[in-house]
Amino acid sequence: MRSFNNIIFISTIFLFLGCSNKSSFICSNNNYMSKSDINPENYYENRRELKTIFSKSDFNIDYEKFGISCSELLIDYFFCNICFNSNENSLTSYDGRQYNFNNNSSPIDITNECLNLISNMTMGSSEYSNFLNPFKSKDN
Repeated sequence: MRSFNNIIFISTIFLFLGCSNKSSFICSNNNYMSKSDINPENYYENRRELKTIFSKSDFNIDYEKFGISCSELLIDYFFCNICFNSNENSLTSYDGRQYNFNNNSSPIDITNECLNLISNMTMGSSEYSNFLNPFKSKDN
């Protein structure tokens, strides 16, 4: 009877951990870039997680439209942590939903897909709008 109770207890723990809102994300330190700041409007109190098959140096390419690197754009302005040299290209949103990318041809394409996804998310649309404001005033 005691072992049966232990099995029930352990199963319950695994069930609750498996249904957590926090997504599990493992990436080695030498392939990971992140910051500790979060979007103040983000009630999940986390950052987005980007996994990419590309390397850190690949993401240092300039995103010419804004004059900053792809990694700087995603990490500093759109609250993404990046796991490089991964086995997939995907973005995990604040709420834990994962989006896989079909276009794997370049870091620019991955960045474009990220921006497209983020700009259509509830909190992401506000982040995107706030990011674009200084660029819009330069165009006028």
